Amino acid sequence: MFVTVLFGDGRMEMLNLNCKLVNFIHHLKEKCGLDSKDCVELMDSGGRVMNLEMMQHSMSPASSVLAERQHYVLLRVCREGEESGGCRYVSLLNNTKSHPELTGLLRKLSTPSKESERKIRRGRTQRNKNISSADNNK
Repeated sequence: MFVTVLFGDGRMEMLNLNCKLVNFIHHLKEKCGLDSKDCVELMDSGGRVMNLEMMQHSMSPASSVLAERQHYVLLRVCREGEESGGCRYVSLLNNTKSHPELTGLLRKLSTPSKESERKIRRGRTQRNKNISSADNNK
């Protein structure tokens, strides 16, 4: 059981899924020359992020999250700020011209929709109003 991870200037690495997620993620970072403190994700060919960041210390098998014989694009997770709680994904695949189908998917991940930003802001505003009214009632 293996997956292929695309990154760098057209590099492809085949990685074994018969290991714990914590080891899979650590090995992935080593193969790609990333620091162990960097947060990474994998995106499948449908544009779905696999949510590895939440499971980076998991002892579950990698095969429980990733589908065998699939191709994934390596992404770096960049935090937008502590208060916003948002993150941005940066593709570590430098040459997307050789994979034109991924270009649009990566663009969507890199530029979140304005609608989702509005929903987040609206939720924060409502939460702040609730906190203010609770403080006034004391």
